[in-house]
Amino acid sequence: MAFAWRSDRGVSGRRASDSGPRRFEPVADALRGYLERTGLDESLERLGALDEWADAVGPRVARVTRAVEVRGDTLVVEVLSSAWNNELTMMKGLILERLNSVCTGPPIGGIRFRLAETAETVGKARKVFRAKA
Repeated sequence: MAFAWRSDRGVSGRRASDSGPRRFEPVADALRGYLERTGLDESLERLGALDEWADAVGPRVARVTRAVEVRGDTLVVEVLSSAWNNELTMMKGLILERLNSVCTGPPIGGIRFRLAETAETVGKARKVFRAKA
Protein backbone atom coordinates (compact mmCIF):
# COMPACT_ATOMS: atom_id res chain seq x y z
CA MET A 1 0.00 0.00 0.00
CA ALA A 2 1.33 3.44 -0.91
CA PHE A 3 1.44 6.18 1.68
CA ALA A 4 1.48 9.95 1.35
CA TRP A 5 3.58 12.04 3.68
CA ARG A 6 1.54 14.45 5.71
CA SER A 7 4.11 16.75 7.20
CA ASP A 8 3.87 19.07 10.14
CA ARG A 9 7.15 20.68 9.08
CA GLY A 10 7.33 24.26 7.95
CA VAL A 11 9.12 25.69 4.94
CA SER A 12 12.46 25.37 6.72
CA GLY A 13 12.02 21.60 7.03
CA ARG A 14 12.01 21.70 10.82
CA ARG A 15 9.12 20.41 12.86
CA ALA A 16 6.72 22.95 14.27
CA SER A 17 6.74 20.89 17.45
CA ASP A 18 9.14 18.09 18.19
CA SER A 19 6.52 16.10 20.07
CA GLY A 20 4.62 13.25 18.42
CA PRO A 21 5.51 10.79 15.71
CA ARG A 22 5.38 11.44 11.98
CA ARG A 23 1.99 10.72 10.48
CA PHE A 24 1.47 8.65 7.36
CA GLU A 25 -1.83 8.42 5.53
CA PRO A 26 -2.79 5.99 2.75
CA VAL A 27 -2.71 7.71 -0.65
CA ALA A 28 -6.32 6.72 -1.32
CA ASP A 29 -7.45 8.49 1.87
CA ALA A 30 -5.36 11.58 1.11
CA LEU A 31 -6.73 11.75 -2.44
CA ARG A 32 -10.33 11.21 -1.30
CA GLY A 33 -9.96 14.01 1.24
CA TYR A 34 -8.47 16.35 -1.35
CA LEU A 35 -11.25 15.64 -3.85
CA GLU A 36 -13.93 16.26 -1.22
CA ARG A 37 -12.31 19.51 -0.03
CA THR A 38 -12.04 20.87 -3.57
CA GLY A 39 -15.45 19.66 -4.74
CA LEU A 40 -13.93 17.56 -7.52
CA ASP A 41 -15.49 14.35 -6.20
CA GLU A 42 -18.91 15.24 -7.67
CA SER A 43 -17.33 16.28 -10.97
CA LEU A 44 -15.57 12.94 -11.27
CA GLU A 45 -18.76 11.04 -10.44
CA ARG A 46 -20.64 12.97 -13.14
CA LEU A 47 -18.15 11.70 -15.73
CA GLY A 48 -20.02 8.39 -15.55
CA ALA A 49 -22.66 10.04 -17.75
CA LEU A 50 -20.23 9.76 -20.68
CA ASP A 51 -20.33 5.98 -20.40
CA GLU A 52 -24.08 5.82 -19.75
CA TRP A 53 -25.08 8.05 -22.69
CA ALA A 54 -25.69 5.22 -25.20
CA ASP A 55 -27.82 3.28 -22.70
CA ALA A 56 -29.91 6.36 -21.91
CA VAL A 57 -30.68 7.36 -25.51
CA GLY A 58 -30.76 3.99 -27.27
CA PRO A 59 -28.88 2.70 -30.31
CA ARG A 60 -30.57 4.88 -32.94
CA VAL A 61 -29.57 8.16 -31.29
CA ALA A 62 -26.24 6.79 -30.07
CA ARG A 63 -25.18 6.18 -33.70
CA VAL A 64 -25.41 9.90 -34.51
CA THR A 65 -24.21 11.36 -31.21
CA ARG A 66 -21.24 11.20 -28.89
CA ALA A 67 -21.05 12.44 -25.29
CA VAL A 68 -17.70 14.24 -25.13
CA GLU A 69 -17.40 16.04 -21.79
CA VAL A 70 -19.08 17.22 -18.63
CA ARG A 71 -18.72 20.92 -17.77
CA GLY A 72 -19.97 21.59 -14.28
CA ASP A 73 -23.30 19.78 -14.24
CA THR A 74 -23.85 20.03 -18.02
CA LEU A 75 -23.21 17.15 -20.42
CA VAL A 76 -21.80 18.22 -23.80
CA VAL A 77 -22.87 16.01 -26.71
CA GLU A 78 -21.66 16.16 -30.31
CA VAL A 79 -24.28 15.52 -33.00
CA LEU A 80 -23.56 14.55 -36.63
CA SER A 81 -26.11 16.81 -38.32
CA SER A 82 -28.06 19.97 -37.66
CA ALA A 83 -31.33 18.07 -38.21
CA TRP A 84 -30.46 15.68 -35.38
CA ASN A 85 -29.28 18.63 -33.30
CA ASN A 86 -32.71 20.28 -33.62
CA GLU A 87 -34.56 17.03 -32.93
CA LEU A 88 -32.54 16.24 -29.81
CA THR A 89 -32.82 19.81 -28.54
CA MET A 90 -36.61 19.44 -28.58
CA MET A 91 -36.31 16.12 -26.70
CA LYS A 92 -33.78 17.46 -24.18
CA GLY A 93 -36.08 17.19 -21.15
CA LEU A 94 -36.95 13.56 -21.79
CA ILE A 95 -33.33 12.65 -22.51
CA LEU A 96 -32.19 14.35 -19.31
CA GLU A 97 -34.74 12.37 -17.26
CA ARG A 98 -33.61 9.08 -18.82
CA LEU A 99 -29.95 9.92 -18.35
CA ASN A 100 -30.37 10.78 -14.67
CA SER A 101 -32.36 7.59 -14.08
CA VAL A 102 -29.52 5.51 -15.57
CA CYS A 103 -26.59 7.36 -13.95
CA THR A 104 -25.58 6.54 -10.39
CA GLY A 105 -23.62 9.74 -9.67
CA PRO A 106 -24.89 13.26 -8.96
CA PRO A 107 -27.61 14.35 -11.39
CA ILE A 108 -26.77 16.02 -14.69
CA GLY A 109 -28.40 19.46 -14.73
CA GLY A 110 -28.40 20.12 -18.46
CA ILE A 111 -27.38 18.92 -21.89
CA ARG A 112 -25.69 21.01 -24.56
CA PHE A 113 -25.81 19.69 -28.10
CA ARG A 114 -23.25 20.90 -30.62
CA LEU A 115 -22.55 20.00 -34.21
CA ALA A 116 -19.65 17.55 -34.46
CA GLU A 117 -16.61 18.61 -36.40
CA THR A 118 -15.95 15.43 -38.34
CA ALA A 119 -13.61 15.25 -41.30
CA GLU A 120 -16.65 15.05 -43.57
CA THR A 121 -18.41 18.14 -42.18
CA VAL A 122 -15.19 20.16 -42.10
CA GLY A 123 -14.49 19.14 -45.72
CA LYS A 124 -17.96 20.24 -46.83
CA ALA A 125 -17.57 23.57 -45.04
CA ARG A 126 -14.21 24.21 -46.71
CA LYS A 127 -15.74 23.55 -50.16
CA VAL A 128 -18.58 26.00 -49.45
CA PHE A 129 -16.22 28.69 -48.16
CA ARG A 130 -13.85 28.27 -51.16
CA ALA A 131 -16.79 28.59 -53.58
CA LYS A 132 -17.88 31.85 -51.93
CA ALA A 133 -14.37 33.37 -51.99
